[in-house]
Amino acid sequence: MEKIIKIGLTSFIVFMIISFKNNTHFTILGNWNIETDSTFQGVGLNNHAVNYVGIPGDYFDFRNDGNVYIKESKTFDTLSYKLISDTSIIIKSFGVIQNGIPEISHITNLSAYHASIFAPIELTSGGKFGRTVRLYK
Repeated sequence: MEKIIKIGLTSFIVFMIISFKNNTHFTILGNWNIETDSTFQGVGLNNHAVNYVGIPGDYFDFRNDGNVYIKESKTFDTLSYKLISDTSIIIKSFGVIQNGIPEISHITNLSAYHASIFAPIELTSGGKFGRTVRLYK
């Protein structure tokens, strides 16, 4: 009987370890600090890259209500978003909008402490457009 209990207990412990190891799932939801936010501004000859470096208190706060609340320095913004998958997201006003539909951005380097969001860079007659945001917790 003691042998059966030891085998059962050992099996249970191994099962729990495997279960916890395979259930690690990271999400973009929550409040993130801004490392950098790089985009392009202007049209034609005035089109240029703008690279913002986050300061303490800056954030991207992805909430369950479908909005991301953003604070960069003294500027606040609220954008709607739709999470397509763990690695794809549509954020209103991120990247190029064609026929009223924003491009799909890509989430990379997602972990408990880091995430990057890339809106593809598009070369248009008006210049380059796209955005890259690097976030951390």
